[in-house]
Amino acid sequence: MKTPLTVTVIVPMRNEEDRIGRCLDSILANDFPKDDLEVLVADGMSDDNSRSVVQSRAHSFNHLRILDNPAEIVSSGLNIGIQQSEGRVIIILGAHSEYPRHYISTCLRELRTTGADAVGGVLNTQPGADSLVARAIALMTQHPFGVGGSSFRTRSVGHEVDTLPYAAYRRTVFARVGLFNEQLTRNQDFEFNARVRAAGGRLFLSPDLEVVYYNVPTFKRLAVQAFNNGFWLAKMWTTSPVSFRMRHAVPLAFVICLLASILLVPAKNIGAFVLPSILSVYFLAASIAAVQISFRIEKSAFFPLIGLLFTHHFLYGLGTLVGLISLLRPKAVPSHIRAAAASH
Repeated sequence: MKTPLTVTVIVPMRNEEDRIGRCLDSILANDFPKDDLEVLVADGMSDDNSRSVVQSRAHSFNHLRILDNPAEIVSSGLNIGIQQSEGRVIIILGAHSEYPRHYISTCLRELRTTGADAVGGVLNTQPGADSLVARAIALMTQHPFGVGGSSFRTRSVGHEVDTLPYAAYRRTVFARVGLFNEQLTRNQDFEFNARVRAAGGRLFLSPDLEVVYYNVPTFKRLAVQAFNNGFWLAKMWTTSPVSFRMRHAVPLAFVICLLASILLVPAKNIGAFVLPSILSVYFLAASIAAVQISFRIEKSAFFPLIGLLFTHHFLYGLGTLVGLISLLRPKAVPSHIRAAAASH
């Protein structure tokens, strides 16, 4: 009888020719025994050179395989990988990241010592390009005002959390709570982790795990990412109510308050006070965050950061609002939103 492998690494991919090589090189350079490891790349039918890059690595590592993912979204790719995996531990990694040599072995050690159902680490977020805007985006998404106190981004480690990036799961978790929700193009990891916790599972954020992650490089891509993340948040809440977290709803509340106050503008006694008050409070908080961030880059980043923060929060909240409205008429969900979300 064939002895099961200890670890399966699954990497969902679509059009990642610029990143996937370095990602796989870092995985294959890990100090974990190669005979006990398999790497499955779930390809969302890439139309660039991504598959060729993966195949070039497969020549030197027999346990590296490409799996077709015709649905082209992350959740379906993960499920295909899980269903074809052999490992007793399944580690889900991203093509946009690079991993230290001890990552796999540390995941197994932390699963053993903590007794958790899943473990993960913090993101060492790097700019996606060599520009002031890219550097500002990278630091903005590590600041509590920018991301709402998400532990793996703000580096609050050594405790149980509600979600994990690039996590290592015991195989038994999937038998207990099922696979990833293929109705979601975004937020599938958070929704899955919410189900794990609802079933009594424990997620541990380790201080000994850190991943280099490359963020979006431009204002435009940040805007698209923010809107799409917010849009699919609405679908996540309705398909899995246990995934609701107040911090995700704050941008939605901000947008609703802004729109409501704009409607009140004709009522001079009320509208003339409410809208300026909301904006004043927001931009005061954004200015404090921008000062803290800009002093880590350069002072000239202050005003771009104000614009980035407002854009990120407003479009995230607007995306959630549009997502909720679209659920009233499911057939009216814009198809381009799904396509854009799958490719960013």
